[in-house]
Amino acid sequence: MARTIIALCAVALLSGCQALGQRLNVAATTQGQANAEVILPEMPESCTAHIERVYPKVGEKARWTVKRWEIVAESRDQLADDCREWWDDYRASVAQITG
Repeated sequence: MARTIIALCAVALLSGCQALGQRLNVAATTQGQANAEVILPEMPESCTAHIERVYPKVGEKARWTVKRWEIVAESRDQLADDCREWWDDYRASVAQITG
C-alpha cells in the first residue's frame, strides 16, 4: 500500500514537471517570436528602376517612336509585376516563420 502511494506521488510530481516544462517551452517560443527582428533585404532594382526615356530620332516616323515607347513601358510594367510578386512571396515566408 505504501509503495502504491509513493508511486502515485512520484507520477503526480513528474507529470507536474512535464506540464511546467511545456509551459516554459511555449513561453520561451512566444517571447522569442515577440523579440525577433525581421530585417527586410534591399529592394530589388526592378522595384526602384525608372522608366527609360524614348526620344524621337531624326527621320523616324511618329508611329515608330510610339511603338518604342510601348515596348519600354511594357518592359517596365513587367519589372514592377515581378517585384510585387517577389515581395509578396517574401512577406508570406516571413509570416510563416514568425507565426
